[in-house]
Amino acid sequence: MEIEEAHLLFRPMRLLLVADSLDVGGAERHVVELTSGLVRQGHSVTLACSVQGALTPLAEQAGVQVQPLLGRLVKRRLSLRYAWQLARLIRRDRFDLVHAHLFASALASAYATLGTDTPLVITEHSQATWRSRSACRYSQWSYSQAKHIIAVSREIKWRLVEQDGIPYDRVSVIMNAVSPAPDRSKTRAPGLPDVPQESPLVGVVTRLQPEKGVVYFLEAAASILRHLPQVHFLIIGNGPLGRTLRMYVGQLGIQEHVHFLGFRLDARALVGSLDVLVVPSLSEGTPLVTLEAMAAGVPVVASAVGGIPEQIRHESEGLLVPPGNALALSEAILRLLHHPTLMQRLGQAGQQRAAAQFRLETMVQQTEDIYRATLGWPTSIAIESEALDGPLTEKGR
Repeated sequence: MEIEEAHLLFRPMRLLLVADSLDVGGAERHVVELTSGLVRQGHSVTLACSVQGALTPLAEQAGVQVQPLLGRLVKRRLSLRYAWQLARLIRRDRFDLVHAHLFASALASAYATLGTDTPLVITEHSQATWRSRSACRYSQWSYSQAKHIIAVSREIKWRLVEQDGIPYDRVSVIMNAVSPAPDRSKTRAPGLPDVPQESPLVGVVTRLQPEKGVVYFLEAAASILRHLPQVHFLIIGNGPLGRTLRMYVGQLGIQEHVHFLGFRLDARALVGSLDVLVVPSLSEGTPLVTLEAMAAGVPVVASAVGGIPEQIRHESEGLLVPPGNALALSEAILRLLHHPTLMQRLGQAGQQRAAAQFRLETMVQQTEDIYRATLGWPTSIAIESEALDGPLTEKGR
């Protein structure tokens, strides 16, 4: 390698990552993990957001400079004020590259970098099924301004190429990842409901909004309790459907067995205390909670949507069911609870797969190499879309 290439390969970068907020959510947690990993690699990282949130201290403790730009949340909409504040920050601090996450921040970053020589990378975290026609057009415009796009699953890459018209070689798949889990303790994590130690715990960790499918989890819980009345169900997270879901629990008559724990910063520790994690989503990217359960050796029952089948293979590391099907969900959960040996086998297989395929260090390195390739600098690996995710064919999906 030439001296100049070697210098660029190890030269630290000045990076601006942009996310709507630092509230707790899968994409937001991914951004905090990524920025923290980039700081450990020696880069100077600023994380801009419309408002801060519960994850702010975690980012700051890792050495990330958090820069809130507005006094209120910008989400799923165009904010010219947000874009203007981003443009001021970019002009002032002269970053090597901007990396945007989530719809509002991607759009604002595309406007903020317009007419500059600062390259933009966008990560797409979901299928964005909520988008209207106008929102789709906004997304497509922001994608057109980006030098490269990262998809967190093959399914999302397929949508970007086939529906949004992004050239195949401008999209790479980098799956979400997590750090190794601490060893599972025989005692349950503090802060759990006071239930008998022998009562199985089945839980969801999610934002309480329609696409997360928690209503089907509750219907499955009602069915399960008719067969195994000792089971308790945990709902960890908050969101706009919280009150409605609590009312539905009362209508189902299962309020003694369903526990709403709300937002918890220690959610990962709580996942390690579950007997089964359930992901009943109607649409998804590649949820971090699935990987956290796998890393902890907790078996997973999940909807076969989005990137979940790329994380978990049915009957190998977990059980997959059709989305929106409470009966299939309850049958899969009951199957695990009735067969502890199967639970143990799936949990161990998931732990091995998480350690081999979804390592945080690998995700950070792949992202760093995307940055260097975008800047025209040498990388530690060959950046080829095919090399990262395989052929994008209907069969390959």
